[in-house]
Amino acid sequence: MSGKHRMVNMRRQYNDTTFQKAFSFTVVRNPWTRMVSGYRDKLSDEDTQGNGKRTIGMHIVQQMRGLNIATVKEEGLYPTFAEYASWLVEHRGNINVHFSPQYKTLCIPNARYDMVVPLEYASILGGEVLHRINSPRVSVLGSYDKSSDPRLQKSTLFAREWLSDLDSDLVEQLYGIFKTDFTLLNYSNFTHPDFPLPLYDH
Repeated sequence: MSGKHRMVNMRRQYNDTTFQKAFSFTVVRNPWTRMVSGYRDKLSDEDTQGNGKRTIGMHIVQQMRGLNIATVKEEGLYPTFAEYASWLVEHRGNINVHFSPQYKTLCIPNARYDMVVPLEYASILGGEVLHRINSPRVSVLGSYDKSSDPRLQKSTLFAREWLSDLDSDLVEQLYGIFKTDFTLLNYSNFTHPDFPLPLYDH
């Protein structure tokens, strides 16, 4: 969602009465798949639909490999997922909105939402959101991945593989940074059979 539609910015556009009456919603995602998707879309050499953060990627390589930025640029080097993970831990996720914990952008706990939509169920719940905001558009919220099952999407499969290859201590540190995001909807770990779906009590 574009920055101008985020709660922190929307609050400045309306008076208190209008703002309090407005229907508010947000979309959240399993932190592990979001982490992997952010890497694929913004930092890797993979051809995706996103707008890459090449400058950030070069600085990761420079920092993690001890190279000068000119060499990184000339040789067209990209960070590995492991380097990206270590960089996230070193900076505690406080670098860019695409890599920071979701709860910070969502202004939780100060902001209140009428509806919190898990991206994993957006194809089902997106229609309800569009109805509530009287949107004439027929498109729904969701991933651009070709598979409709979140458990079979590329970022899910990559997350299982890449996170399993990381040092367990590094994974624990990553979890600590995004712990609040995991608790938003009781999101599953990458080792769970239903990853990346939220876990609900039955």
